[in-house]
Amino acid sequence: MASNIFLFSYESRESEGTDRCIQSRLKKLHDIKHLHGNLYLIKSDEDIHLLEKYLKDCFISKDRYYLLQVKDEPYRFHKARSKYIRVWMDDI
Repeated sequence: MASNIFLFSYESRESEGTDRCIQSRLKKLHDIKHLHGNLYLIKSDEDIHLLEKYLKDCFISKDRYYLLQVKDEPYRFHKARSKYIRVWMDDI
């Protein structure tokens, strides 16, 4: 099974408790790359929904987090040049 790559970032109001919880959970995952501050790349065989359930138990209602799956997909239109945002967004 191929590994998935996720981008994870968070901002907490009660930084000490949330930070400790997140750090302990990240240590249990096998492949983590710390990028900057509270920004991490996570390589995992798990689905994004399972990973989100695992991490979100650390947060209280005022905290915020982002968890995005990074995918490698081929371009549909190579070197598309357009002044219109809709065409540019369609190429992502």
